[in-house]
Parts: sequence; structure tokens; C-alpha cells
Amino acid sequence: MENSNPDSSKGNDFIIDVSDMPEIRINYEENPISNNINTQYNHENNEWKIGQKYLKKLSLTEDQCTLLNRLSFNDNVFNEIDYCRIQILKQFVRTIAFFYRDCKPVNRAYSSVIDELTEIIIVLEFNYRKDSLNYKYTFESIQSEILNHLLKLCENNVRDVYSIKRKVNIDFKYTNPTISEKFYKKIVSKAEVFLENNRHQILDADYRTNIILNENNTNRWRDKFDLIVSDYSNAISFEREVERLAEVNIKNPSLDTIYFDASKFISIHDKIISLKLYLRYLEKDLNSNGFNRKHLTKTIQKNLFSTKDQIEEFEKIVNEFVVVRDLQSAFEKIATIYLSKRKKIVIDRSAIDRVQRLDSEISQKLGDLLADDDTQEEGIPVVDFEENLNIELHVLNPSLENENIKYLQDLGLSEVQMDVLDFFERNSFSILQSELEDYMRSKQLFMGATLEAINDNLYDTIDDLLIEEEDEYFTINHKYYKKLLNNDK
Repeated sequence: MENSNPDSSKGNDFIIDVSDMPEIRINYEENPISNNINTQYNHENNEWKIGQKYLKKLSLTEDQCTLLNRLSFNDNVFNEIDYCRIQILKQFVRTIAFFYRDCKPVNRAYSSVIDELTEIIIVLEFNYRKDSLNYKYTFESIQSEILNHLLKLCENNVRDVYSIKRKVNIDFKYTNPTISEKFYKKIVSKAEVFLENNRHQILDADYRTNIILNENNTNRWRDKFDLIVSDYSNAISFEREVERLAEVNIKNPSLDTIYFDASKFISIHDKIISLKLYLRYLEKDLNSNGFNRKHLTKTIQKNLFSTKDQIEEFEKIVNEFVVVRDLQSAFEKIATIYLSKRKKIVIDRSAIDRVQRLDSEISQKLGDLLADDDTQEEGIPVVDFEENLNIELHVLNPSLENENIKYLQDLGLSEVQMDVLDFFERNSFSILQSELEDYMRSKQLFMGATLEAINDNLYDTIDDLLIEEEDEYFTINHKYYKKLLNNDK
């Protein structure tokens, strides 16, 4: 029906006649804007994946990058160290290459034993049809679980090389006996042999990494120290190696113990170096939160001192050092302890004249005496260590009266709880369970209840457990402990 209103054309001037224009087809399959957004999103999302992040650092191939993108670390203080994570990933790449190269599946229809085991798990656990969507999704999921388990084995391998006693949990998700048997036979046993035989490919921890590892694992230094002791050749080399060990333990609260144990060992070989190391122990002990003043044992003192005067002289040097803190001056004075002490004889000429008036026999005897050297060895009594059992160094404890309150008052720690924490500190934050039981028994405390009360009291402060059980030890994370202190350093 035509529009009979003559003014209607004026009212519809905004309408454009496109009847004569060519048809433009709309392609609903392509959306350039959407594709660009998805590409950008996928790129940004992949940057957070392991393979993409370490693509250049590890010089990964495209297949290796894709494989590593399927991995995920259970973050902890060890694998969060970039150097350690790189060594773990390198060992993982070598392990996967070994499986594809040397471990042939029984069923040759599969490209690897990993694929073969994945199929076995799907059949026994899920029974999905092979062409179903559930099968495809589950296959990829289980395969990723196997790969991540291999990653944990690699992490434990690197931990072992770096003398980290605590290992990550490697329990497998599937507990079906048949699966467990196949999993160990096809994957775990082969991986363990390969990793053990290829430990040498893991690079030694660098200087910075060693400092971090020693700070977080306060007893790690013992393995290196035992090696230094077993390889002992001379005192100078021993002192140099101890100093190197101390350098990478600069943030370790057990640093003073390193010097103390070194002083004890070298006492039978070199007295002066032993005393110097003991002074270094005191220096670190003085700078720690608590001044422990460990004394040298009776046996060590017997190795170091042959006279009471030597002990008293060293005690004087030590107490002067505690006050003035001049280590080099103390070293110089130590070098004089074992020098021979001689007493000069002052000749009184008038007395000689009087003596000369005596009979000739007495004069002759006196002349024989005066014919000796002008100086003679001073007669110094030798200390009988068996009879003088109470001889020990008396080291001053500086600034006892001005000692600050150690723990934050807001924590509400009881005297008993502070004593327990002090006991951990004195033992470098790692105590054998039997030793802690003995300590608790001596204080008439229940160990379980006491430790639980401390953890409960401090959980809101550190958002974690302070005291944890590791094998036969109870340990405290030093970083958590520092949060409890006044004047945290």
C-alpha cells in the first residue's frame, strides 16, 4: 500500500535507499576482534606456565616447552629458589628423554611407557570408552599426574645432591595394588636408577644459593664440615676451608657452632689456630640473640694448655675481647701465650762483695752460679688436669643488667614457652626427639601438650606451625623465629 501522505517523504529523509547496492556477506565464522583478544589472552596466560617462563633459560625446544607447560610445582622454600628450580627442570628434561629413548612399552601401540601406564589406569579406575570425551580428558589429566610425579622425584634428587634432608612427598594418587605395582615397575624404579646414575649432571649450588639453603636448613653445614675433617691434611688448609664454609653460612644461626666444633677438632693439631677459632666462635656468639658462652671441655683444655698460667692468660685475652671486641688485637696476643717466659736475674754488686768475704768454698760455689746465663727459664708449675677438675675458662657475660626483653610482649608467651624456644635456639633450631623428651622430663612438662600450646599461641602471628617434626628431629624455621623477637635483625 502506497503512502498517500505527500509530506511523508520529508519526514523520512533519514532513510537511505540501498536497494541498488551490492550484497555484502557476513562471515559468522571469523571474529577478528575476538581472535585478537583470545591470542593475547593465551599468550599472557602461557607466560605464567613453566615451559614459557624457562624457554630461554633452558634453551627448550618447542616440544619441551609444551611438555613443561603441563607441570606445576608444589611451591616450597627449596624449589622457589630459581637456581634450584632450574636444576630440577634440567633433570626432568633428561629423565623424560631417557623414558622416550630407552624405556620401550610392552604394547608397541603406545609411544612411551607413560602413555601405556596412563591407559592401564584409565581401564582399571574409570573404564571409559576410548573414543569418548571423558577418555580424552582423563588421559591428559592422568598423564600430567605422572609427569608431575616424575618432577617430584627430580626435586628429591636435587635435594639429595644439595644435602637437604627433608624430601617432598611422593605418594601416588592411585592406590589400586595393580596400578601401584605397574607404576613402580614402569616408572618409579626406572626413574630412580636413572636419577642416581646422573647425579653428576646437577651443577653445584652457587654462592648465593648456598647462603639461602644454609639459612633455611641450619644443620646443612655438617655434611661439608665432616668432609673437611675427613680430608684434613694441615692446620692452615683446615682453617681456610672452615672460613669458606662460614662465608656461605653467614645468615645461618648455627654459624657460631661451626667455629666451636672447628676449634675442638683442630686442638690436637694446632693450638694457636684452635684458640683463634674459639675467639671467632665467641664473636658470633656475642652477636647472636643469646650469649651461650660454651666452654672448652676438659680434654680440649688438656690439649691446649700445659700450665695454669697459660689458661689464665687466655682467659684474660678472652675477657678483654668480650669488652672491646677487637679480634685482630686478640689474635696477636694469642700468639704470645706459648712463648717461653724467662726471668732476668738482677745482680746486686754489694751483695757479691759481701759474699766474696766468705770462705773460699762458698765463694767458689757462688761463682759457679753466676757463671750461668744472665737469664734462666722461669719455673712454672704444670697443671695436673686430673687433680684440678674444676679448671675452666671464666668468660664474662656483657651487659647483663641492660639486656632487652627478648620476645615480643604482644605474643603472650609464658616463661615455660620462652625457655623451650631458648632451648631450640641453643641447639641451632633442630633437636633430636630423644633430647627434647629428656629436656621436657627435666622440666616436668608433657612434650606434646607444650609444643602444641606454643604452636597454637603463635599460629596467628606466623600463619603456620612454628615447631615441626621432621623424621627424628623437631625443628623451627629460623625466619619464623625471627618474627618473634624484639629488635629483629
